[in-house]
Amino acid sequence: MYTDLNPEQLEWTVHDCLADHYGIEGRLQRLGGENLNFRVDLPSGERRVLKIVDETIPPEVVEMENLAIEHASRAEIGLEFPKIMKDNSGNLETRIRIRKNGMQRARLLTFLDGKNFENVTDISKELLENLGKSVAMFDRAMESFDHHAAHRSHQWSLVEAGRHRAKVALVEGADRRKLLHWAYDAWERQAAPRWAELPRQFIHGDLNRGNVVVSGDRVVGLLDFGDSCCNPAVCELAICLAYIMLGHSRPIEAAKRVVAAYGSERPLSD
Repeated sequence: MYTDLNPEQLEWTVHDCLADHYGIEGRLQRLGGENLNFRVDLPSGERRVLKIVDETIPPEVVEMENLAIEHASRAEIGLEFPKIMKDNSGNLETRIRIRKNGMQRARLLTFLDGKNFENVTDISKELLENLGKSVAMFDRAMESFDHHAAHRSHQWSLVEAGRHRAKVALVEGADRRKLLHWAYDAWERQAAPRWAELPRQFIHGDLNRGNVVVSGDRVVGLLDFGDSCCNPAVCELAICLAYIMLGHSRPIEAAKRVVAAYGSERPLSD
């Protein structure tokens, strides 16, 4: 996200925002992500995350994220989720100026302790199995949740994957382009015609390894509901598998283990 401020100015602006709107102060650490994200270490030892979001994200999407997290938390499935903390006026968002030409929206969330899956160097079979079961339990819990903002056109929705085929020409390497066209052909032939037959529901939509928090051989939390949408339920598992396979030395075996564990908790239909 673009800002007119240099790093020192940005840090002081964030400090002022936290003090003025939330009544807290703490040490800041810049985090990764598409938006501006800061971890806030409070004197008490607790941690928070301040996320500065782009103005293009509709307010109803923020509402959807918050309500989805509340719904998932009530399900008591053994997973933690970052909860949005209201500001001093009781709002889910506040405003912060990081550009000369206007204000940006910001949210303060609770911080989840643990390690991101992407930082796990030795992925055990137990962790893969627990991942499959955890995703299945989450999906089952979200069957009963809905929000109008989830029924949106979204660039990461798998049912809309065809919209990106024209971008294959931008990929370097003839072999890579050939492989991508093969994948799109398979998607159009085997997946696209069956979307209407598949059960749909609210899904997280972005279970990449950076959004899965683990402790030992267990998944303990899920982060970032910003790409949530209503999709065929199986898309949740497909997205998760894609990222797990990318980071594993034996991708097919890893995927099989996750799928089997998912199916043991929430059977997949034919």
